Amino acid sequence: MLFLGDTGDFDDILYLEETEQPEETLYIEDNRQPNEAVCVEEPVKPEDTLCVEEPVKQEDTLCVEEPVKLEETSPEQMAYGGETVTNEEKPNPESLGAGSSPSTEESLSIEDLELLEGRFQECVQAVAQLEEERDQLIHELVLLREPALQEVQQVHQDILDAYKLHAQAELERDGLKEEIHLVKQKLFKVTKECVAYQYQLECRQQDVAQFADFREVLTARAAQLSEELAQLRDVYQKQKEQLRQQIEAPPSQREGHFLQESRQLSAQFENLVAESRQGLEEEYEPQLVRLLERKEAAAKALQKTQAEIQQMKEALRPLQAEAQQLHLLNRNLENQITLVRQKRDEEVQQYKEQLEKMEEQQTQLRNGVQLQQQKNKEMEQLRISLTEELSTYKSCLEMYGRICNPETTKKAS
Repeated sequence: MLFLGDTGDFDDILYLEETEQPEETLYIEDNRQPNEAVCVEEPVKPEDTLCVEEPVKQEDTLCVEEPVKLEETSPEQMAYGGETVTNEEKPNPESLGAGSSPSTEESLSIEDLELLEGRFQECVQAVAQLEEERDQLIHELVLLREPALQEVQQVHQDILDAYKLHAQAELERDGLKEEIHLVKQKLFKVTKECVAYQYQLECRQQDVAQFADFREVLTARAAQLSEELAQLRDVYQKQKEQLRQQIEAPPSQREGHFLQESRQLSAQFENLVAESRQGLEEEYEPQLVRLLERKEAAAKALQKTQAEIQQMKEALRPLQAEAQQLHLLNRNLENQITLVRQKRDEEVQQYKEQLEKMEEQQTQLRNGVQLQQQKNKEMEQLRISLTEELSTYKSCLEMYGRICNPETTKKAS
């Protein structure tokens, strides 16, 4: 039985069987001399098979088996590669020679058999070599696929981790933005209140400046009135001295008249001074009291405003420190996000490069597979030609057996 299988198309399997008789014995005899006989046996058992398979898929296997079991009738054997041909010659003691024409036919048949066997052995070796190349290509394909898949999975996992870190950083950034917004609102409120208090303080300071100017005016007016009063007193003292001198002088009518006038004048002067003093007091005392009250109120408001400003400054310091910390943290997060994006871009670039390399390797492997398929097709054609040659050789052997063994053909008939 001869079995040749080629799975180059991944699914189609071709079987070719050539069954012979369980044991076919070819006898060549020359009856020129009754004591000489030549016997050539080529037994072929039904369990002798030849299997050639050339799969392309990774799961398929290629095996070359040529087990040939021959019945040994003599110790002389000839082996060619994986096929064994046993030529047995049983000399008959009665037959000591052979004719010329049967010996030439026998030598030709053996030469043809050896040539056919040599060609078949070359084909088997070529099939084995193609099998080794196929196994090597499959092994290289597996070795190239495994690290590439592992690298792709690793890059994919790194990209997922980078996306997770990016999302977490964005969440933290959003939280910090909200906190910064709240702090800015607090700072805006505090700044607004501080500006309002500063405006009130400036208004109070302007009022105090106006009060100071008004006080200076009043002080100048009081000084002027004091000078006038002093002048009037000097004049009054002088007139009083003159009148006293006149009183001390000897009395006369004129002196009496002058005394009365002086008394009247002194009374008028005193009344005038009292009226002027009372008018000044009535005119300036309420204003002075109001100015003093406004001064005290302004001083108290100024102290209160300064205390509130100091409290605001003390409350603003931790907020400013917190704002600085938040700014620093925001800057650090932005730097981290920038680094993560750069790393992600680099990993994506590496992934693209690896993908391009894998595509190139895949293209090379496809080319190799196409070459292997072409070789498989060539092997299929070679197998078909060998099958045709084997069938031709079988028919030749049958014809040769019929020609060389007329007795057996007669017996069979």
